[in-house]
Amino acid sequence: MNDLLSQIMGWLPMLSRPQVLVQLALVALTIVGSRLVTHRYGGMVTSWPLELTATVVVGGLGCGLLAIAQQPMALAVLLLSVLACLQLSELLLRQGARWLPEDQIQPLRHLLIRPFLVGVLLWCLIELLDTRDELALIPLGHWMGANVNVGDMTRLVVVLYLLMVSSGPPSLGVAWLLKRGFALERVSVRAIGLMVRYAVITLGTVAVLETIGFNSTALFAIVGGLSVGLGFGVKEVFGNFVSGLWLLFEGSLRPGDIVALDGDFCEVRRLGLRATRLWRERDNAELVIPNQTFFNTSTVEFGVGRTLLHTQITVSVDPSQPISTIKALLEEIAAAVPGVDADHPPKAHMLGIGDCGADYMLKFWIHSPFENRTLCGAVFQAVVERFQVLGIELPNPHIVVELPSDQTST
Repeated sequence: MNDLLSQIMGWLPMLSRPQVLVQLALVALTIVGSRLVTHRYGGMVTSWPLELTATVVVGGLGCGLLAIAQQPMALAVLLLSVLACLQLSELLLRQGARWLPEDQIQPLRHLLIRPFLVGVLLWCLIELLDTRDELALIPLGHWMGANVNVGDMTRLVVVLYLLMVSSGPPSLGVAWLLKRGFALERVSVRAIGLMVRYAVITLGTVAVLETIGFNSTALFAIVGGLSVGLGFGVKEVFGNFVSGLWLLFEGSLRPGDIVALDGDFCEVRRLGLRATRLWRERDNAELVIPNQTFFNTSTVEFGVGRTLLHTQITVSVDPSQPISTIKALLEEIAAAVPGVDADHPPKAHMLGIGDCGADYMLKFWIHSPFENRTLCGAVFQAVVERFQVLGIELPNPHIVVELPSDQTST
C-alpha cells in the first residue's frame, strides 16, 4: 500500500507542469463557455444539443491553438472527449425517455454510462502518467493466503461491477425459462431472477477470488462471521429483505394491487427488496412501507382486476315506520346512486332498536375501493334527501340527564 501511495504522490509534480496546467485551463474554459452559451440561448433550443455543440466548438478551437503553438494536448483531448461523451449520453437518454420509463433511465445513467466513462478516463490517465503494467504489479499486501497487487484488486472490482450491472437481464431470462419449465404459475419471475442474480454474483466473486489465490476456507469463515454480526446489527434490514423476497416469490403482492392500510386504500406502485411503495388516493401521497409490515399485520388486498368492494352505511329511522317499507326504500335509493354496482343489488337489513330509533344497515357494491368514502357519502345524502321529501324522520341522538332528588326539589 505504501508503494502505491508513493507512486501516486510521484504524479503530482507531473500535474503541476505548465503544459498540463494550460490543458486543464482549456478544459475548464470549455466547460464554463458551454454553460454560458447554454444559459444564454437555452430558451431558444434544447439545452443538451447546444451544450454539446459548444463543447465541441470551443474545445476544438482550443486544441487547434495548442497544436499551432506546438504544445502537448493529449490530456486536453482526453478530458474533452470524456466530457463530450457524457453530454452525448445525456442527449441520448433524454431522447430515450420517450419510450423508456424513468426507473430504467436512472440505472442506465448512474450504473452503466457514467461509471464506464470514469473507468475509461482513469485507464487513459494512468497510461499518460505512468505504465499500467508496472502499476499493476505494485503489491497491496498478504490477504487470506494470497499476495494481492493492484492488478488483482482492479480485476476483482471490475468483475464485481460487471456482474452486478450486467447480470440483471440474463437472470430474468433464466427466471422466465425456469417458471415456464417447472410451471411455477404463482411465483414471480422477478423473485426467481433476483435469486439467480445473487447466485451468479456470489459464484463469480468466489471464482475471481480463487484465481487471485484467496483461501476459500478463510473467506467463507469471514463471510459467516460477518453474516452473524450483520444479522444482529441490522436484523430489521435483513428481515425486510427476506420479506421482500417472499412477497416476490409468492406473488401475494404485485404492482397494481390495492391494499387497505390504516383505514385508507392504497395502490401498490413498486415492490422493492426493502420496502414497498404505495400510492394513497386521498392526499395523492406516496408511502414507503417496510416489507415486514405485510407479514406482521393482516392486510386487506384487492388483486389486479378484482376491485369490487362490498361496503355499507348505517341509518337510524323513526321506529314507527314499517320495516319492509324502509328496507325496500333504502335499497331503491342506493340502486339509483351513480357508481353503485347494478349487477349486485343493494341489500338492507334491520339491526334492532337503538337509542336513536330503528337501526338499518344498507350494504351495496362499488367498482373501486378508492370511491368508498365518496359513494358512501353520496348514498347517505340521497337517503336523507329522499326521507325529507317523504316526511320520514331521522331521529337525532339525545342524552337524558337525571338530576338527584335533592336538586329536583329545589
